[in-house]
Amino acid sequence: MRINSKGIRILLGMFFFVCLVAGAVASQNTFTQSANNQNSTNPHYYPKNINGQTYGSGENANHVDVLPDLIHVGSVNGIAGYVMNKDYLSEFSREVPLYDVDGKTIIGSYPIGAKKMKYPQNKNGQTYGSSADASSPEMEPELINAIGVDGTQGYVLKKDIDGVQPKSPEEAIAIQNSRSPGGRDIPLYDVDGETVIGVFHIG
Repeated sequence: MRINSKGIRILLGMFFFVCLVAGAVASQNTFTQSANNQNSTNPHYYPKNINGQTYGSGENANHVDVLPDLIHVGSVNGIAGYVMNKDYLSEFSREVPLYDVDGKTIIGSYPIGAKKMKYPQNKNGQTYGSSADASSPEMEPELINAIGVDGTQGYVLKKDIDGVQPKSPEEAIAIQNSRSPGGRDIPLYDVDGETVIGVFHIG
């Protein structure tokens, strides 16, 4: 009976140890997966103020979805000043309220206008990304996301989409009259802005 009792204790001890290790590994995998999921959707971890608003710098954000609720733009008498996300992305130049970190106390005003998002650049120094992230046509990247006539995903040059810009009303009429009723085709590029991978049709 002693041998059997000792063997059972050893088996129970081993079982407990295996369960403990397996639980730790599973917990670590769950934490890693959760962190990875958060990183893919929002790579910036901004702190929150007492009202639950996120706050911080917008300089490293390359997409409007990852900007905090309150964006740091300077300070007044040593107090950090923030503007609201919606004001920061405004398409109009104007004075907007400058808030304390609580998002309620106004400590001044701040001159602001349309902001150009920091689009990534390819090896040739061209900016690329979605035109939906631009607050105005002037803020669009040089290479704009597009889907070709055959479903290929790539980029089109902004200058190709814009076409020749008229310098007078007469030129505008001449350009309009010379356009084909069926639209026109422009090259669809890889992200390098050089390799043609398809065709994009402008109607």
